[in-house]
Amino acid sequence: MINVTICGHDSHHPRICNIEHSHGLSDYLLLLVKTNAWFYIDGKRTATSPGMVIMFDRNLYVHYGCDIPDYNDDWVHFSISGDKDIAFFSMLDIPRNIPLYPPSVYLLEQYFLLLTGEFRGDQTNSEVILDSVMHALLYSLESELKKSESPNASHKYYDVFCHLREKLYNSPAHPWSVTLMSNSLHLSISHFQHLYRQFFGLSCQKDIINARLEYAKLYLTESEMSIRNLADFCGYENELHFMKQFKQYEGMTPSEYRKRRNR
Repeated sequence: MINVTICGHDSHHPRICNIEHSHGLSDYLLLLVKTNAWFYIDGKRTATSPGMVIMFDRNLYVHYGCDIPDYNDDWVHFSISGDKDIAFFSMLDIPRNIPLYPPSVYLLEQYFLLLTGEFRGDQTNSEVILDSVMHALLYSLESELKKSESPNASHKYYDVFCHLREKLYNSPAHPWSVTLMSNSLHLSISHFQHLYRQFFGLSCQKDIINARLEYAKLYLTESEMSIRNLADFCGYENELHFMKQFKQYEGMTPSEYRKRRNR
């Protein structure tokens, strides 16, 4: 199990801060630093930029701070018990004790928010929930770091495109269109479409369809919603359009899909 010792989200230090653990910490420390700061790495003071993540090993000298007021970070101290999770942690491809710059920290921030809310609450099964969120946080961090190896990661629009795509898949019923999405980023339609295909390997219009069909397949399997209501629920103008597009991409009607999945 991954045990959360203490954690915080969006913590602000109103004054200049200088934090030193000369004898190290008895647990692991993961920081998401949202302001300019400095850290001592291999005995040298190293300046860091906002959006930096660092994970410190146990019993390691830790010294960091900020020369201007309002240092801001998310943080969690944690320990690990049990052979399974010790093995999981050792296999994670996350370098320790050095500054890391994932392409996006949006999801990481959400996990820190969940951790803090659960830790400060008084919920049944809190330890299990915290363990699950920690696993998700570490997996997400590993995935983001792997994204940084992509040639697209350094592109100035990559992060905002990822956020936009995240919104699409979270709310596929929204009246998405290429025009709407390109306008939201203040890009021409042709430039937007070129970048979308470059980043994600398919057209924006095809991705809108994918998002709606994935949503539809979930509710065809997990609910008894009528096809008519489901079409509206997934963002289609009418039932006929939904049925035609579903069969075109899935090779069967929505009703046939539901029957096969619910056998």
